[in-house]
Amino acid sequence: MKKSFLNKGLSRRKFLGDCGKMTSIGALSSILNMSMMNRVLAARASGSITDYKAVVCVFLAGGNDSFNMLIPGNYGYDDYAASRQQLALSKESMHFVVDRSKIPNKGYYLHGELAAIKDMFNAGDLSFISNVGTLVEPLSFTEFMNKTKRIPIGIGSHSDQQTQWQTSIPQSPGGSGWMGRMADILNDAANNDAYVSMGIAPGGNNIAQTGTSGGPFSLANGVNTIDAYENKAHIESVVNSQLEYNYANVLQEHHEYVRKNTIEQSKILKSLIDQTTISTIFPNTGLGNQLLMIAKCIKIQGITGLNMNRQTFFAKHGGYDHHSNVLINHAGKMSDLNASLSAFNEALKEIGYHDKVIAYTASDFGRTLASNGSGSGHGWGGNQIIMGGPISGKRVFGEYPNLALGSTTAVSAGGRQLPTTSVDELHSSIAQWYGVTNDSEMETLLPNIRNFHASGAITDYAIPELFTS
Repeated sequence: MKKSFLNKGLSRRKFLGDCGKMTSIGALSSILNMSMMNRVLAARASGSITDYKAVVCVFLAGGNDSFNMLIPGNYGYDDYAASRQQLALSKESMHFVVDRSKIPNKGYYLHGELAAIKDMFNAGDLSFISNVGTLVEPLSFTEFMNKTKRIPIGIGSHSDQQTQWQTSIPQSPGGSGWMGRMADILNDAANNDAYVSMGIAPGGNNIAQTGTSGGPFSLANGVNTIDAYENKAHIESVVNSQLEYNYANVLQEHHEYVRKNTIEQSKILKSLIDQTTISTIFPNTGLGNQLLMIAKCIKIQGITGLNMNRQTFFAKHGGYDHHSNVLINHAGKMSDLNASLSAFNEALKEIGYHDKVIAYTASDFGRTLASNGSGSGHGWGGNQIIMGGPISGKRVFGEYPNLALGSTTAVSAGGRQLPTTSVDELHSSIAQWYGVTNDSEMETLLPNIRNFHASGAITDYAIPELFTS
């Protein structure tokens, strides 16, 4: 199978170089940061990455009430119960786990619907990261209250915080995504002869996987092969003739290249996925079906030689904005998350990729601790899951906050939590495992990283000991 391109063979690297020459379009050069990205790309030898690794983001859209997902044990339960009032879960309804790195009484409770996640935690396949959120730089309670340091824009805003989790640039709106920039840095070295995009999105189009030279391949409605294109010879002839036109303008040519390549990717993926089976049973839910699709896409690498040594995936689990009936509604979300992540974990073991893939949850923000009657408001810091064979399992990383209202991490009367671990520290740690070096590459990927983590060896993670090696 040979990859098909336009007649002029417009490659990704050539497109970046040509755009850099177009000095008359200053705004484009500024937005794409071409000169900076080209310097990074030049340092990587094409095809130099030969092992396989994948990162899966499971975005819990709406703001997961994660202090009812991971709850403090006996040492902090009373403060939790007093702050949460009618939203507090009883000890008897939950599962108890112990961080293997802590003293025995430093245990935690898990939501009662997370039985399989409890088993994954105890088996070492899963850990939690506590009180993580968007930060421009380290921020204390006093610095926040006095506004003596930079604060992310739009705290409590769904759109702002979803964007910032995906871009890792919380001081400004929009921009490219952190996974997309990671693809810009590593794609040629890892996937130089690949047939499909490095970023695949069963959860639909997203900012996280959008880089300077492309975006995610969306599988939100399955693999769309454009029936009219495939089945009507006249339409195919017309479309092909348009796509083969030798455009003089490099941007227009690249646009048509992307359109044609998307059609080719769609055909290839549909054919391969239709022939791929997974024995593990996934729940027949939106999230379950997305993770099943991801497992199939990963399995394809081992049976077809698609030349994809690095991949990212984006799944979306919506409906977490619980301003009312939170106990009932959140329990349903936890049940689906529990079953879907457990199936994905087992599927990775089934296909032999468990030690090559990590998955993590992200969300707009955590929720406020205090109840508004039967729900919770928009918070800031929250707890997240990270799982996979490379993860140092059975751990709770980061600094779990004191959940008493009025504590030094509560920056509102309702108990909005000031994050104690930044999104950048999480993304930096994942990126280092993935193959981004902790030097100028990391600074291109995460412009604020030096506020949290010094340059250094590849095994020196921003979140210490997060990975087994």
